[in-house]
Amino acid sequence: MMDKISNLLLPIAEKLSKNKYLSAIRDGFVSIMPLVLTASLFTLINCVFVGKGNYLDKWFGMPCTGFAQIGGVIGSASMSVMAILLVFTTSKALASQYKMDTSITGAVAVVSFLCLTPFFSDAKLGEYVTTYYLGAAGMFTAFISAIVSVELLRFLMSFKALLIKMPESVPTGIARSFNSIIPVALTVIIFALLRIVTDAMGAPLNDLIFTWIQTPFTAIVSSPIGMIIIYILYMLLWGFGIHSAYIFNPILEPIYLVSLTANATAIAAHQSATAIITKPFLDSVAFMGGAGNMLALVIAIFIVSKRQDYKVIAKLGFAPALFNISEPLMFGLPVVMNPILIIPMILTTLAGLGIGALATQIGLMAHTYVLIPWTTPPVISAFLATGGDILSGVVGLVILVISILIYIPFVKVMDKEAQVQIEE
Repeated sequence: MMDKISNLLLPIAEKLSKNKYLSAIRDGFVSIMPLVLTASLFTLINCVFVGKGNYLDKWFGMPCTGFAQIGGVIGSASMSVMAILLVFTTSKALASQYKMDTSITGAVAVVSFLCLTPFFSDAKLGEYVTTYYLGAAGMFTAFISAIVSVELLRFLMSFKALLIKMPESVPTGIARSFNSIIPVALTVIIFALLRIVTDAMGAPLNDLIFTWIQTPFTAIVSSPIGMIIIYILYMLLWGFGIHSAYIFNPILEPIYLVSLTANATAIAAHQSATAIITKPFLDSVAFMGGAGNMLALVIAIFIVSKRQDYKVIAKLGFAPALFNISEPLMFGLPVVMNPILIIPMILTTLAGLGIGALATQIGLMAHTYVLIPWTTPPVISAFLATGGDILSGVVGLVILVISILIYIPFVKVMDKEAQVQIEE
């Protein structure tokens, strides 16, 4: 059975993990992650500690509105223009795979993206663009612009007739710029023409992509059935030794980041957050100790296992699992290619997702709106991601206990299996 599943999934997983577009999106996200984490930290501070009605105001009568303004500026300067940041970093990552000039491709990608973005005019302000199109709502457009602009530029620069050759005496940087003038011009012209076509259809391309691609895709991956399918596959691939994050995260994280941004915006405006499934939510309820809730497995081994080799590995893996690093246990026990442990990996993940989603829906757990480092220890992560909500931490603790209880019978089975092998 394991062999059949492996033969079915592994070729697909291998192709996806090597896909240059998914790799570029993943690397693009990694590049902006420090900025997103910084903005999330200030969002947490602004919504919990400083500002009117928050902790410092309640406890000491010090709203620290000046500091709150600093946090607001940082949040606006990063989260509100996330699409522009991603179009630049994603295009650079893809261009580097092709060994193209990343400075040129990044700039062209940004201009191409802006060609698709609606501009407005005002008698006083002149032309301007709203951050709506530059933030989370424009994220899919950013990825499409980044990939298509790089591919177009690469294609056009393959024609020698389109390249302007400069004398050898001209400095390299200037020669390179002149060399690409025609391909660059043609690329942005194509995007401008696309803008004219979509405007004639009655809506900017951003709106069409948001309506017909981004919104339905978000609904699918955030639905109960979609989550079940995705995370069964996620854990199955881990069970076969494939790092699922490299395959799924480039696809899912744009969606999760959109939801997180929407929640953060709502909280900052003193409104109710609505999105349940975000990256910190998943880290808080389904990745306690890394993929498969490995911290729960460690504790289950400490409680019921009689095998000294398991206990030694669990001791070695406890500290990494506490910071959501699962590899020592995955390959040390091993969990990989172990049908007994793959089952509870899936069960604990689905249980965490189900309990967390239900708890959020009925109000026991607050909505997550703070992007915290994925290495934040379990339970604490639920507390911080919800802006310091104590009950959310309690829900995280309950999920951890239930995950331990799920693992315990399977650990006992492993002990019995080992005993049988010794007797034979």
